[in-house]
Amino acid sequence: MKKFLTLTMALLLTHMLWAQRVITEGIIQYNVTLVKGGENASVASAFNGATQTLLLKSGKARLDFKSPLRSQSTIYDAQTGNGFILKQSGNEKYLLELVGANWKKYHKKYDGVVFAKEETMKQIAGYNCKKATGKMADGSTVVAYYCPDLTVMATGFDPLFGSLSGIVLEYEISNPNGVTVNYQAQSVQMTMVNAAQFEMPKSGVKVLTFEQ
Repeated sequence: MKKFLTLTMALLLTHMLWAQRVITEGIIQYNVTLVKGGENASVASAFNGATQTLLLKSGKARLDFKSPLRSQSTIYDAQTGNGFILKQSGNEKYLLELVGANWKKYHKKYDGVVFAKEETMKQIAGYNCKKATGKMADGSTVVAYYCPDLTVMATGFDPLFGSLSGIVLEYEISNPNGVTVNYQAQSVQMTMVNAAQFEMPKSGVKVLTFEQ
C-alpha cells in the first residue's frame, strides 16, 4: 500500500509539472494604461507613455517600469531572498539594497491581501487566464488575471500576487485617490536574457539605506 501511494503521488506531481509550464528564461512585455485619474497633471506625467517589462532568468527576476518622468527597476533573487531597486529621476540614479527581512518590510503594504478567485476566463497574449480580485490594506482594489498554465522559477519576486497559482498577465489597481492603472501583457517570449541585467551596479549611483 505504501509503495502504491508513493507511486500515485509521483504520478500526480509529474502531471502537475507537465500541466504547468515553468518559464526559466524569458521576457514579458506589458502595456501600461492610465484608466482613471489622468486629469491630475502629476499622475498623467507619471504614467502616460509608460511601459513595463519583466525579465526572467533561472531563479532571478527583473521588473522594469519606465515613463517619461522616471524609471524604476526591481531585481530579485529567489535563491537568496534578497533584491535591490534602481531608480532614476532626471539625471539622478539611486540604489536601494533589500537584504533579508528588508525585502519583506519594503513590500509590507501587500501583507494580508486575499484574492477571491473566479472562473471568469480571459485570453491575454495567447494564454488563458483566470480572474481574481483583492483589496490592499490602504484600500486599493486589485483585479488580476493569472495564467494557471505558466509559472516562474523566481517565485516571490512580486509579493502582491504570491498567493496566485500562475503568472499574472494583466492587473488593474485602483487606489482610494481615484487613480486606476492597468498593466496588460502584450507578449510572452521564451528567449535568452543577458545575466548582466540582474547584477547590482558598483558605481554611478547614489546608495540609499533602507531607513531612508
